[in-house]
Amino acid sequence: MPTNIRAEARLRPGIANRNGMTLIEMVIVVLMTGVFLFLLAGWMKSVRQGAKQDLAIEMLGRLDQALARYHRSTGVYPPSPPPDSGLSAPAELLNHEKTQKELKELPASVWRGMTVVDPWGTPLRYLPAGSDSPYVHANNDIPVFLSAGPDRDFGDIDRACIGDNLRSDDPRQDAFRPRFLTREAEGERETPDGEANDR
Repeated sequence: MPTNIRAEARLRPGIANRNGMTLIEMVIVVLMTGVFLFLLAGWMKSVRQGAKQDLAIEMLGRLDQALARYHRSTGVYPPSPPPDSGLSAPAELLNHEKTQKELKELPASVWRGMTVVDPWGTPLRYLPAGSDSPYVHANNDIPVFLSAGPDRDFGDIDRACIGDNLRSDDPRQDAFRPRFLTREAEGERETPDGEANDR
């Protein structure tokens, strides 16, 4: 019987009697697995960043609603004594009966004591009405909560970092950005006909 199997294998040379993988096949499998894991890790990172972005937008939207309810109820916006405005304004909103609901619906992960932090761990800034902030001026003197965004930099020193900041008045990352913030950094001004000129 064994001689018949050998003879049959000799007649059909394309059929080989193998029990394992060749070195080339093993290298291909390892490379394909590595590429798959690399792509999976990148996809997971983008999903996590997207989830953080969505949480930040939802959180800032709720804070904006709370500011509006507080103003309708009291006729003023929460005061903000410096330097802890990011602490005093959320506490004021949390202690006010008309705005407690919005603040209590924020996930526990965005609270550090009485301070509200964005999903990247940076405490939010509260820019009160009457401040000299360009964000508040652009928002018709209505207060704004500000998140530093994924880079965790508000752009105080490097104006290029304001591009990913998120605001409670329009928390989408692609939202309107006051043009004068970037023009000021570039040393430009806008002429009446809308063209930008160097100073």
